[in-house]
Amino acid sequence: MSAAELDARAMDAYAAYMGHLYGCHPCQDGNDRDGDDCATGARLRAAWKTARNASLRARRAAAHPVTT
Repeated sequence: MSAAELDARAMDAYAAYMGHLYGCHPCQDGNDRDGDDCATGARLRAAWKTARNASLRARRAAAHPVTT
């Protein structure tokens, strides 16, 4: 998967997470350390972070190709 495709996935995951935050009061406090986010908010946040990290890894790999 290309970096652009991974960027798009991360952006979609972020949009879904932000859309959820708009209507979910337990998730709106901005503190994810206490575990008081709802299950959906926690799942969406984890999905966004995973997608973001995959995108960043792809960008770093493209910027510094491995030579053998």
